[in-house]
Amino acid sequence: MVMIVFDVDGTLLGGEHHDWKSFDDAFEEAAGFPFPPNFFSNIPEVTAEAIVHQALAGVAHPDKTRIIDQTRRGYLARNRAAHEATGNTFVRTHGVLELWKELRDRDITFAIATGDWHETISYKLSAAGIDVEGVPMATSSDCYARADIIRTAVKRAGEELGSSVYVGDGVWDLKATQLLGIPFIGCGSRPDDLRAAGATHILQDLHPEKFWPAYHSLKSS
Repeated sequence: MVMIVFDVDGTLLGGEHHDWKSFDDAFEEAAGFPFPPNFFSNIPEVTAEAIVHQALAGVAHPDKTRIIDQTRRGYLARNRAAHEATGNTFVRTHGVLELWKELRDRDITFAIATGDWHETISYKLSAAGIDVEGVPMATSSDCYARADIIRTAVKRAGEELGSSVYVGDGVWDLKATQLLGIPFIGCGSRPDDLRAAGATHILQDLHPEKFWPAYHSLKSS
């Protein structure tokens, strides 16, 4: 493996509770109705673009495009307001900056592949103090499906998919790596869900002292 691809929400940064509320409220305002009960447990694709598309099944294309755009803008506005009100809505995961420095020192390529839209993820990363200048990134603004987002991030980094490992916090992240046939390192606040879904390498945070043993274990397997 010669490159690492990182998810963002729940992986590089926290604030998921506020983030999901902003998303839900923005969609309800734009669409005129909320996500139905159990919606998220019944959809096959969990990215921002895909979530809204699936929630608007049967809606005419012009209306769907308008609602997606309004949801995206409302989502960003709510996240911005929440963070500006507290100053700490979006905080980076322990060890991220130290790990990224070590990756650079070791000449290991890394990239970002997130199911969020470009505008909203860029704001959250900036709010958390994570500088992504020069880091290849793909988002839900580029692709509908998470597996395709990961492929795009790897391509933008100039690497091969087969040389990649993905770091994420969601079962949907793990499923995307299974579809792609690449290794997965889990982290975040739902380790039991990841373990139940088959993840074997799960970290509490991204501090280098915890990351490297998991990485080298994957390399040797």
